[in-house]
Amino acid sequence: MASRYSIVQYVPNPIADERINIGIVAFNERLVRTRFLKSWKRVRHFAIEDKDIDFLQEFKTHLQKSTSLGLLFSENIEDRESNYERLNKIAQSWGNSIQFTEPRGSLDDPDTLLENIFDILLIEPITSETPFRDRQAAAKIATRKVKKVLEKFGEEAKNLLKKDYKLAGHYAKHKFDVAVANGRPFFAAQAISFEIQTTEQLINSTSWMIADVKEIQPATPLAVIVLPPKEESPHYKQLQATYQETMSTYASLGAEIVQENEIEAWTSERLDKELISL
Repeated sequence: MASRYSIVQYVPNPIADERINIGIVAFNERLVRTRFLKSWKRVRHFAIEDKDIDFLQEFKTHLQKSTSLGLLFSENIEDRESNYERLNKIAQSWGNSIQFTEPRGSLDDPDTLLENIFDILLIEPITSETPFRDRQAAAKIATRKVKKVLEKFGEEAKNLLKKDYKLAGHYAKHKFDVAVANGRPFFAAQAISFEIQTTEQLINSTSWMIADVKEIQPATPLAVIVLPPKEESPHYKQLQATYQETMSTYASLGAEIVQENEIEAWTSERLDKELISL
């Protein structure tokens, strides 16, 4: 059975008619398949004056939900038009920021067609970056980098590395991801990631840890080791706003904010005087 495909395009300014490919729909009369870019970094830079592109992600989710049911758009489930007729009509009539090209034919089935043309028609940035990292990944990074600094002070210093270190607060004991301690804590740090959606509960629990410990141990250095949002995230603007507000709160409670590329320098600065005699 012959298949057809249409390219989903983002057009920030329909008057200028500049466009960027963001997805592909491949279909016949039995199947509908779709695939979108994984990285939205190029799309975000293409947008006008850093315009919010969250609506593109919402459209992607909506279309993928429909196509999983074998439909182009689920709200048109009662339409008797063929997939080709429907998409051809959309391609000719839609003039907003999301547009479809007129469907083109192929002898391949939709799955094979999508596989064969995706890398040709959609450009994914070449990158060695890992996928978006969560809080557990941030904690592992923090521990590894603190350990690396301690190794510079000799074998004895490595024993001062503590994971899941408990510090007493006014109301409770709190477990920090990583600390350096020798009878007393030289510092303790909690890791958090904003490369992904971070729950309000996690944000608030970290605030509570900092505030409660600082109430009875104001001189103990506390840090929040953070992975900031990545620009290629489809929710970058929302993540960035939450990140900035949260970091401001943590700093006001007495914690130092340390990003991934600052961990080793910050750790060295805290430990130079403490461990020089070891």
